Amino acid sequence: MASSPKNESLDSISRTLARVMRVSGSRAMFARQAAAAGVLLTQPSYLLLRAAQMDVGMATRQVGALVEAGLVTRDPDPADARVSLVTPTERGRRVAGSLQDVRRRHLQRALSGWTAAELQEFDRLLTRFFDDSVGTPIDD
Repeated sequence: MASSPKNESLDSISRTLARVMRVSGSRAMFARQAAAAGVLLTQPSYLLLRAAQMDVGMATRQVGALVEAGLVTRDPDPADARVSLVTPTERGRRVAGSLQDVRRRHLQRALSGWTAAELQEFDRLLTRFFDDSVGTPIDD
């Protein structure tokens, strides 16, 4: 795809959205949020609590389905045999890459009617949102 101001804005918006998602899912951010909320909860525990009533059995079945599909491998953690390490396979990485391509194309289509100036302004505001979100203390 040829470089243009519009494409540069789309790429920057995509990168910034990825950063927003990464930070919102980071362990450090979660630890700050949990501390501000006054709860003793690990991020995986929180994710299981939020995962539409997903219990341990459901999580185990989901990982099992990914293993069966050849998308991940599950191996015992050498440091703690009670823990399984789940790693994407080459096929799993391809599947994830395909999903990322779909998401990118969707964003491109969703914003196709925006002018280059509108994309630049959205990019500027989204970047400002990210910077302000990261720079603002969680608690009062």
